[in-house]
Amino acid sequence: MPFWAFFLIIFVITVKTAWIIITYQTPVDGILTEIRNGECIVSQIDPKGPAEKSGLRIGDVVISVDSMRMEEFYFTHYILNYPAIDETAIYRIERDGKEKIILFTFGGLSAGILWFFTGVYILFILCSIASLYILLKNPGTTAARIFFIYIQLFVITSNAGFLESHSPFSFFVNVSFILAFTLLGAVLVHFHLLFPRPSVFYKKFHQIPAIIYGMGIILSLYASVLLFQSVHQPSPQSDAIFSKAIDYALRFSALTFLFAMIVVISQFITIESTLERNQLRILIVGSFFTFFATMTMAFFPALFMYLYFPYNVEVSHVLGSIIMIICILIAIFRYRIWDIEVFIRKALLYLGATAIIILSYLFLIWFVDRFISQETNLTRFVILGISVILFLVIRDRLQRMIDRLFHRETYDSATVVSDFESKLAGIYRFDELKEKIFRGMDDIFHFSFFAFHLKKENRIYEPAFVYGTTQPAAGTKYEINHELEERLQKSKVFSPEELSKKPPIFEETNGELVVPLVAEGQPSGFFICGQKRSEKIYSRQDIQVLRLLAQRVVSLLHTAGLYQKDLDRHLMLERELTRISQDMHDDVGASLTRISILSELAKNRAETDQETRQWLEQISSTSRSVTEEMSQIIWALNPKNDTLEGLIAYIRRFAHEYLEPTTINCSFDLPEKRPNLPLSVEVRRNIYLVVREALHNVVKHSGATEVVIVLTPQPPLPGERGLGGEALHPR
Repeated sequence: MPFWAFFLIIFVITVKTAWIIITYQTPVDGILTEIRNGECIVSQIDPKGPAEKSGLRIGDVVISVDSMRMEEFYFTHYILNYPAIDETAIYRIERDGKEKIILFTFGGLSAGILWFFTGVYILFILCSIASLYILLKNPGTTAARIFFIYIQLFVITSNAGFLESHSPFSFFVNVSFILAFTLLGAVLVHFHLLFPRPSVFYKKFHQIPAIIYGMGIILSLYASVLLFQSVHQPSPQSDAIFSKAIDYALRFSALTFLFAMIVVISQFITIESTLERNQLRILIVGSFFTFFATMTMAFFPALFMYLYFPYNVEVSHVLGSIIMIICILIAIFRYRIWDIEVFIRKALLYLGATAIIILSYLFLIWFVDRFISQETNLTRFVILGISVILFLVIRDRLQRMIDRLFHRETYDSATVVSDFESKLAGIYRFDELKEKIFRGMDDIFHFSFFAFHLKKENRIYEPAFVYGTTQPAAGTKYEINHELEERLQKSKVFSPEELSKKPPIFEETNGELVVPLVAEGQPSGFFICGQKRSEKIYSRQDIQVLRLLAQRVVSLLHTAGLYQKDLDRHLMLERELTRISQDMHDDVGASLTRISILSELAKNRAETDQETRQWLEQISSTSRSVTEEMSQIIWALNPKNDTLEGLIAYIRRFAHEYLEPTTINCSFDLPEKRPNLPLSVEVRRNIYLVVREALHNVVKHSGATEVVIVLTPQPPLPGERGLGGEALHPR
């Protein structure tokens, strides 16, 4: 976090503290006056204020106060000569054409107003300090820094008025107010030029913010010099010049707010991203309220005269600025994950609680004053208790409104993760698994864009599955930067906007979240999740579920990897068995056949004696037997025969060949629908040997004329495990 942020916070606290202390010590007259045709006329009187208690009325013409005539002076200058509360002055006024003498006693702020100022002071100090959290989460984001400065300037301008005192602290506070109010709109323009992305206008003219800042600083310094002259050398001329300078500063601020609204509208028109347009739509609303309040004060001040409220200017300015800040916060935290959503929701709840308690307290004080002549401490305590009870009553409704503002979607996380796992159970092929992973997650979040990336080596990644309109080239490898690699290694879901330098893969996609896949402490891939098709944001619950799903996906990929290795091993073994059986068939089989043929030829020669023929007959018979045995071995080793159908075909061929020299007829009784069951070498060979031995016994001992080989499916016996819920038993 930058050190200048702490110094700015200290400066703001100093200004606000000096303002609240001096305000408590400043006498209050309770009236507003205006000059009409050279006469100082009372235009507004605060209810139950010092002026009303002294007997002044709206429309009275102030001729003089003590010995000072008020023909050309605004009434506020006279208060500078009475720095203490309870000072008394003699007013000479004209009412209904007659002159009157009124004894006027200056007072302090009423108890209700003191409570109001104290509450507002505490609230804005907390707001100033809490804004440091934005920089803590986004120290390298220029837009975040500008927004932080905007909040500090707003806290200073919440004074919304000048202190009427000769003290150096008063001058310091007033100059700070002028500078902050003049630059507030300029800072907002700078923010809108950068958020949610740098505008096209800003890319062409980087100097625009600096020019506006320079104009604001020059104008504020000019007004500050005139303020010093007006306070220490009061005169009608200095007062008029200072008033003009303040009018110019106010109008400059109004024009900057107008320019800020134009910038945000142009951003809304030029940007095509639905997510960013939603952000800008909210900013347009806030910019309008800020512009409207400032523009009214600058160009239509007479409108405030019709709103009979002592602090209508202050309230309108503060209210407009608060709406702007709230809109910016919503635009940032509703559509971007800066990892402080919980903090924002609590802050909104506390802000609402403070507003409800203070406003209800002030309203009840005002209402009770209409029926009770004098307030007591017990009355104020009871009213405060009623305000607190009122907040407790509507607290749950306020919480629901805040949740609705952030579009919370509630669901059972455990059920969602369990359903996801059940959908992917038993899937081990990578291509199918990657698509099923997306389908399972899409059933939960309904992505408009989704990309699944897997690590190949070092920082080289490759898109494994992509869904959406904007798709990176499939199978294209790319290298990520070191910053992204570190973020992935932390195994925390984050937004691409948090990266100081985004890789090109994020520039090509509309990703909202990056979900790391971490295996054994090292990144193995990541998801890029686009916005939901409903355009609702990802909640904290969504992020937690995404992290859980990422952990399950890592386990599934690991299992699929082991399965793939085992499958590769089996394929390699099958290829080796195929090669061995082929070699045996081609080489050994051919040699045995040659031996059998040569022995037959030698045996049939005329010159061969009887003993030699017997030996040659044994050689020929043995070679034929070995050839038959080898044929069986080759059949057993060949992976192509590792099925039930292959076993049946081989047994059928063997039975017919074995029984052909005999008078025994052979038939088969097989089920019409035979399952395609895989059979190992051992099982196939054992079944074959059983059938061969049975046929041998039939030929040698039974004297039968017919043999039937039956294959029937039966349910597995207890303790047996069949395939497809049944076992096959040959008879």
